This record gives sequence, C-alpha cells and structure tokens, in this order.
Amino acid sequence: MADRSKHGVVERMVQRLTAAAGDQLLSVVLYGAAAREDADTDRADLLIVLRELSLSAIDAVGEPVRWWLARGQPMPRLFSPSFAREAADVFPIEFLDISAHRVVLHGDDLLADMPIDRAHVRLQCERELREKLMRLEEGYIEAAGNARKLERLLTESYRAFVAVFGGCLYLASDAVPGDDAAVVAAFCELAGLDVEPFTQIHALAHGRALPDPAARVFSRYHEQLMKAVDGVDRFENREKGDTQ
Repeated sequence: MADRSKHGVVERMVQRLTAAAGDQLLSVVLYGAAAREDADTDRADLLIVLRELSLSAIDAVGEPVRWWLARGQPMPRLFSPSFAREAADVFPIEFLDISAHRVVLHGDDLLADMPIDRAHVRLQCERELREKLMRLEEGYIEAAGNARKLERLLTESYRAFVAVFGGCLYLASDAVPGDDAAVVAAFCELAGLDVEPFTQIHALAHGRALPDPAARVFSRYHEQLMKAVDGVDRFENREKGDTQ
C-alpha cells in the first residue's frame, strides 16, 4: 500500500465524506500516482462511489468536495455502481488506470471485477493518442518558444500519454507495469520508439533539469508521438501473450 503519511488531507476528506453522505457513500478510492508504492506526489486523485447519482446525493458530498478543492486537490470522480458498469465501455483506459493503481479508503472495492472489453480499449487508444497529440501541438503554438511554458507543457502532457500507453500495452498483455517509467519503456520497445525524450521528461516531472534545451526535447518528443500514432495499428488484434 502506498505511503499516505503526507496525505493527511486524504484521511480528513474520507471522514468528511462519511459524515456528510452517510449510507449514500459506498466507497472512496485513492487512485493514480498517489496510490502507488513509490508515491512521490502531493496530488491525490479520488473516486467517490455513491449509491445513486441523484442531486440529493451529490448535494450531500458538495461541502466535502469544496473543502477538498480549496486545498488544491483535483476534482474527485463521482460514480454510482450502475454508472461505472455503463461507462466502462466508453472510458476503458481510465478504468484500467484506476483498476491498476488504487487503494480502497472506505467501503467495498467495487472495481475488483470490472470487465474491460479489449475492442473498446483499442478504439479509445487511437482516439486519445490523436486527440492528445493535437492538444500538444496547440499548446506548442501557445507557448511561442518560451522554455518555461514548454517544460510545463511537456510535464503536463506526459502523464496523459502514459495512461494511453498503458491501454495500448493492455492490448498486447495484461501484464502492464506498475509505474510510469516502466510503462513508457515497455510501450516504446513494443512500438519501436526512442525512449530517451520520454526519460528526460519523466526526470523533469520529478524535479530534475532537462539536459537539453526544452525546444529540442519537445521536437524529439513530438517526433516519437507522431510515430506512436502512425503505429497504433500494430497493437490491434494482438492476443495476450503473443510475441510474434
């Protein structure tokens, strides 16, 4: 289980949710980077599962959520059991990410047996890669060559691409690595990409300086992402355990 000692705010949030929502609250789940063994982040992503997503139930958790946001934390995701089942085919990558790295803080583990259709993962992988690449290019225009803005764009986009890379790996095997660097390395090997720009951005996201100018790193990063989009079909119809 991840070390949550630096996340005392998480424990207080769970207390506030249980007091406010009562039996409407079925589960609270910590997921993403903060749920990993080697957690090194102040960001805590939460999934709140309510018995139903009625306005009265949402109102009940409104005060705790506003308290949470005021402390600089991201908006929690609100699900009901039925909503989760129906949304799994629309957001399979997100569900894979949550399922792979989660700590149940309250209630039952409602994602333990969540079925994920590989065909839905394949479609979202291609869509997300193309959409995120377009957003990256738009951000590049807005940065106008400013090194600090480019560095922020690199780090903010990195985690989003890692989640998609994990979805692509799932198409080849269920054995998706448990940390970002390993996911990127495995994806790059399978897709035939140069891992170096991703390694530099991973280091930047963890507080280390880029060894090369941001514009040069961005250029190499963008080049490899273009290849990833062009080669996404190699992940299609890959069977589990198939190394051919």
